[in-house]
Amino acid sequence: MMLKRLLKTWWERRRERRRVLGRVARNRSAGFTMLEIMIVIAIIAASGAGVGVAVFSQFKKAQVKIAKQRVKEVMQGVTTFMIDNNNCPRGLEQLVAEKYLSKGAAKDPWGKDFALKCPGTNDPETADVSSAGPDKQDGTQDDIRSWEM
Repeated sequence: MMLKRLLKTWWERRRERRRVLGRVARNRSAGFTMLEIMIVIAIIAASGAGVGVAVFSQFKKAQVKIAKQRVKEVMQGVTTFMIDNNNCPRGLEQLVAEKYLSKGAAKDPWGKDFALKCPGTNDPETADVSSAGPDKQDGTQDDIRSWEM
Protein backbone atom coordinates (compact mmCIF):
# COMPACT_ATOMS: atom_id res chain seq x y z
CA MET A 1 0.00 0.00 0.00
CA MET A 2 2.77 2.39 0.84
CA LEU A 3 4.59 1.52 -2.38
CA LYS A 4 1.43 2.10 -4.31
CA ARG A 5 1.01 5.51 -2.69
CA LEU A 6 4.65 6.45 -3.39
CA LEU A 7 4.35 5.44 -7.03
CA LYS A 8 1.12 7.40 -7.34
CA THR A 9 2.70 10.58 -5.94
CA TRP A 10 5.80 10.08 -8.08
CA TRP A 11 3.64 9.56 -11.15
CA GLU A 12 1.54 12.66 -10.36
CA ARG A 13 4.63 14.79 -9.78
CA ARG A 14 6.07 13.58 -13.05
CA ARG A 15 2.87 14.37 -14.92
CA GLU A 16 2.70 17.82 -13.26
CA ARG A 17 6.31 18.53 -14.24
CA ARG A 18 5.63 17.58 -17.87
CA ARG A 19 2.53 19.72 -17.91
CA VAL A 20 4.45 22.73 -16.57
CA LEU A 21 7.43 22.20 -18.88
CA GLY A 22 5.14 21.75 -21.85
CA ARG A 23 3.40 25.05 -21.09
CA VAL A 24 6.73 26.86 -20.76
CA ALA A 25 7.96 25.39 -24.01
CA ARG A 26 4.74 26.39 -25.80
CA ASN A 27 4.92 29.95 -24.49
CA ARG A 28 8.58 30.22 -25.43
CA SER A 29 7.95 29.18 -29.03
CA ALA A 30 4.93 31.48 -29.38
CA GLY A 31 7.00 34.61 -30.23
CA PHE A 32 10.09 36.69 -29.64
CA THR A 33 11.16 38.25 -26.39
CA MET A 34 11.38 42.01 -26.03
CA LEU A 35 15.18 41.78 -25.79
CA GLU A 36 15.44 39.94 -29.11
CA ILE A 37 13.23 42.52 -30.81
CA MET A 38 15.27 45.39 -29.35
CA ILE A 39 18.55 43.84 -30.55
CA VAL A 40 17.20 43.46 -34.09
CA ILE A 41 15.95 47.06 -34.10
CA ALA A 42 19.35 48.29 -32.85
CA ILE A 43 21.17 46.39 -35.62
CA ILE A 44 18.82 47.80 -38.27
CA ALA A 45 19.25 51.34 -36.91
CA ALA A 46 23.05 51.05 -36.87
CA SER A 47 23.19 49.82 -40.47
CA GLY A 48 20.72 52.52 -41.53
CA ALA A 49 22.86 55.19 -39.92
CA GLY A 50 25.92 53.95 -41.81
CA VAL A 51 24.05 54.05 -45.10
CA GLY A 52 22.73 57.54 -44.29
CA VAL A 53 26.22 58.91 -43.69
CA ALA A 54 27.50 57.48 -46.97
CA VAL A 55 24.54 58.82 -48.96
CA PHE A 56 24.77 62.28 -47.38
CA SER A 57 28.46 62.65 -48.21
CA GLN A 58 27.78 61.66 -51.82
CA PHE A 59 24.93 64.18 -51.93
CA LYS A 60 27.28 66.98 -50.84
CA LYS A 61 29.81 66.01 -53.53
CA ALA A 62 27.05 65.99 -56.14
CA GLN A 63 25.95 69.50 -55.11
CA VAL A 64 29.49 70.81 -55.65
CA LYS A 65 29.63 69.16 -59.11
CA ILE A 66 26.27 70.70 -60.03
CA ALA A 67 27.47 74.13 -58.89
CA LYS A 68 30.60 73.86 -61.07
CA GLN A 69 28.49 72.85 -64.05
CA ARG A 70 26.12 75.78 -63.51
CA VAL A 71 29.05 78.22 -63.26
CA LYS A 72 30.13 76.96 -66.68
CA GLU A 73 26.58 77.48 -68.00
CA VAL A 74 26.53 81.08 -66.71
CA MET A 75 29.94 81.71 -68.28
CA GLN A 76 28.68 80.33 -71.58
CA GLY A 77 25.60 82.56 -71.37
CA VAL A 78 27.74 85.63 -70.62
CA THR A 79 30.08 84.84 -73.52
CA THR A 80 27.16 84.40 -75.93
CA PHE A 81 25.58 87.65 -74.68
CA MET A 82 28.86 89.53 -75.16
CA ILE A 83 29.28 88.18 -78.71
CA ASP A 84 25.70 89.18 -79.62
CA ASN A 85 25.66 92.62 -77.92
CA ASN A 86 29.32 93.76 -77.74
CA ASN A 87 28.99 94.59 -74.04
CA CYS A 88 28.55 92.96 -70.63
CA PRO A 89 25.16 91.98 -69.21
CA ARG A 90 23.92 94.09 -66.29
CA GLY A 91 23.29 90.96 -64.23
CA LEU A 92 21.91 87.45 -64.15
CA GLU A 93 18.36 88.82 -64.48
CA GLN A 94 19.17 90.24 -67.92
CA LEU A 95 20.67 86.92 -69.04
CA VAL A 96 17.54 85.10 -67.88
CA ALA A 97 15.17 87.71 -69.38
CA GLU A 98 16.87 87.56 -72.77
CA LYS A 99 17.00 83.72 -72.71
CA TYR A 100 20.78 83.39 -72.57
CA LEU A 101 20.39 81.48 -69.33
CA SER A 102 17.62 79.36 -67.83
CA LYS A 103 16.06 80.49 -64.57
CA GLY A 104 17.23 77.33 -62.76
CA ALA A 105 20.84 77.81 -63.85
CA ALA A 106 20.93 81.28 -62.25
CA LYS A 107 20.94 79.76 -58.74
CA ASP A 108 23.46 77.48 -57.10
CA PRO A 109 22.37 74.15 -55.52
CA TRP A 110 22.12 75.88 -52.13
CA GLY A 111 19.48 78.33 -53.37
CA LYS A 112 21.59 81.48 -53.68
CA ASP A 113 22.12 83.51 -56.85
CA PHE A 114 25.53 83.33 -58.48
CA ALA A 115 27.69 86.45 -58.15
CA LEU A 116 28.40 87.95 -61.57
CA LYS A 117 30.97 90.66 -62.21
CA CYS A 118 31.40 91.78 -65.80
CA PRO A 119 34.01 92.61 -66.93
CA GLY A 120 35.76 90.36 -64.52
CA THR A 121 38.62 91.26 -62.21
CA ASN A 122 40.29 87.87 -62.61
CA ASP A 123 39.21 87.40 -66.25
CA PRO A 124 38.90 90.91 -67.79
CA GLU A 125 37.88 89.63 -71.23
CA THR A 126 34.74 87.92 -69.95
CA ALA A 127 33.19 87.80 -66.49
CA ASP A 128 33.82 86.49 -63.00
CA VAL A 129 31.12 84.10 -61.78
CA SER A 130 31.17 82.66 -58.29
CA SER A 131 29.04 80.76 -55.82
CA ALA A 132 29.26 81.05 -52.04
CA GLY A 133 29.48 77.27 -51.82
CA PRO A 134 28.04 74.89 -49.22
CA ASP A 135 28.57 77.25 -46.27
CA LYS A 136 26.67 80.06 -48.13
CA GLN A 137 29.29 82.67 -47.16
CA ASP A 138 31.30 84.61 -49.73
CA GLY A 139 35.08 84.67 -49.47
CA THR A 140 35.58 81.30 -47.81
CA GLN A 141 37.64 78.34 -48.94
CA ASP A 142 34.68 76.33 -50.28
CA ASP A 143 33.57 79.02 -52.78
CA ILE A 144 33.24 77.92 -56.40
CA ARG A 145 34.81 80.43 -58.80
CA SER A 146 34.89 80.50 -62.59
CA TRP A 147 38.53 81.64 -62.73
CA GLU A 148 39.68 78.64 -60.66
CA MET A 149 38.13 75.97 -62.87
